[in-house]
Amino acid sequence: MEHLVNEQITSLNPKLAGSPKRENTVRLDKGELPYPPSTHVIKAIADAAATINRYPAVLGGSLRQSLANYSGAKPEQIIIGNGSDDLIELIVKVFVKPTEEVLLPIPTFFVYCHSTQVMGGNPVFVNRNEDWGLNVDSLLQKITPRTKVIFIANPNNPTANLISRDTILKVLNNVDCIVVVDECYYEICQETVADLVEQYPNLIILRSLSKSFGLAGIRVGYAIANETIIDYLYRAAQLFPVNTLAIVAAIVALEDIEYVCSNIDKIRQEKVKLTASLEQLGLLVYPSATNFLFIRTESLGIPSAKLVEALKTMNILVQDFGLKPGLDAYYFRTAVGTPSENQQLLVGLKDAIAQF
Repeated sequence: MEHLVNEQITSLNPKLAGSPKRENTVRLDKGELPYPPSTHVIKAIADAAATINRYPAVLGGSLRQSLANYSGAKPEQIIIGNGSDDLIELIVKVFVKPTEEVLLPIPTFFVYCHSTQVMGGNPVFVNRNEDWGLNVDSLLQKITPRTKVIFIANPNNPTANLISRDTILKVLNNVDCIVVVDECYYEICQETVADLVEQYPNLIILRSLSKSFGLAGIRVGYAIANETIIDYLYRAAQLFPVNTLAIVAAIVALEDIEYVCSNIDKIRQEKVKLTASLEQLGLLVYPSATNFLFIRTESLGIPSAKLVEALKTMNILVQDFGLKPGLDAYYFRTAVGTPSENQQLLVGLKDAIAQF
């Protein structure tokens, strides 16, 4: 069978579902919001469930207008996807031919590289500065006639830092390719360059309702760009990019901003407390503009993989980033959870550190 499979697919690693989550697992590995959607969203999903024998609205239906109202963009400047991962792959599909290049400042979100490889493109890594800032000069030096897309996560995942507007403008003013700025943590950091999409026709902004809106399980993401880019993206997109329950949930969540803001306030308060407690354990915690913390373990002399595995045996899940592209063996990431979850993490880490 292998001879029938596209070569770039055979080179990818197999996906593993992993073991089922145990009861009362502390889930801090995926950067999810620890709080459920509002009761209004839950009711909207329940009310819409009786209609799922019918196909969902074409191209996301009225959700496009709701997102325009929320973001300040025009409806024609918005495309909806099955999570921002779906839109990342769609962007590569539309703009990158096999062997063409996608520039990735590393470390960064793994889906950019994976989507590039799936489409037969060539991911080109560019190392970030020591403080995880974007090294624009190094980035520009890697530009070739085959460079088609640059992905910039802002704030960056997993390093949690923000890139300044001036830095992004420097990139935009010096390249002739698609520049994707991934703002899926926008609600937390409140920094955006979405207002530049009319001035820079090569700019695409990615957003998500997974993090701040607590809708990770139903997969809703969107992009903002000029009308021409959106038109081409929709030409290659699925006719029904999001399901009926996702559409109604997203529309109601966008109307319930007070609930969203209250959850973000909780995360910000807990992030300050959790950072101080982690530092007391001897860990290096990087400044965060997101709902997660990026942590270095070298000061303890313990590779992050060992700590992550020790926590897993305690039913506490965080994400290991040791030896990922652009990183050595001493990094992991944890979401900011509820006060109870954060306390369980701290107790677990203290016990895990004592083992080594």
